[in-house]
Amino acid sequence: MAKIGLSKPYAARYGNNGSTVTYTGGALMGKAVQMSIELDSADDNILYADNGPAESENTFSGGTMKLTTDDLMPDVMLDVLGVTEKAIAESGIQTTDPKWFVWDDNQETPYMGYGAIAMIQKGQKVKYQAVILPKIKFTNPNDTFNTKGEKIEWGTPEISANILRSDAEGHPWKMISSPMDSEADAEAAIKNYLNITAAGE
Repeated sequence: MAKIGLSKPYAARYGNNGSTVTYTGGALMGKAVQMSIELDSADDNILYADNGPAESENTFSGGTMKLTTDDLMPDVMLDVLGVTEKAIAESGIQTTDPKWFVWDDNQETPYMGYGAIAMIQKGQKVKYQAVILPKIKFTNPNDTFNTKGEKIEWGTPEISANILRSDAEGHPWKMISSPMDSEADAEAAIKNYLNITAAGE
């Protein structure tokens, strides 16, 4: 299978009561540009017997997800980063309802669930897979601003998250669906898992 596309990055707030996991307030984060999942390397844990390797352990030891979007929607940024907003009350500003987005001592970054759609090609046919990270925690993004030149240099925001084990039974940390016939089917699977309704988008 060749990976040929990416779309619809969703995030929803993670909560749990023991092994019962819930998701609330899910929404699109923006239009996806690129996503990467990098796992932390762990030392091989190999059992040697009869002078050779007999067993090995493949244990998840953490990782990082990086997402680049066309833009981070303000409402989603407030939720996934725990940033607060404050009205700009200065006179002389003509913009309707301007706000500051504030990173300060009150920032409380929550755990989130995350999902996106990977477009793949399989046997000359385009298919779609739902990719779920059940529990992640976003980190504050870096910013780069460039002056405008003769040609526009597109600046797309990148945000990173630490990948964690869910508290659900079996402690899953990644889920990928079987190839589906349409983007809509993969999106429906993500919305169902993250408890996202049409009204909550």
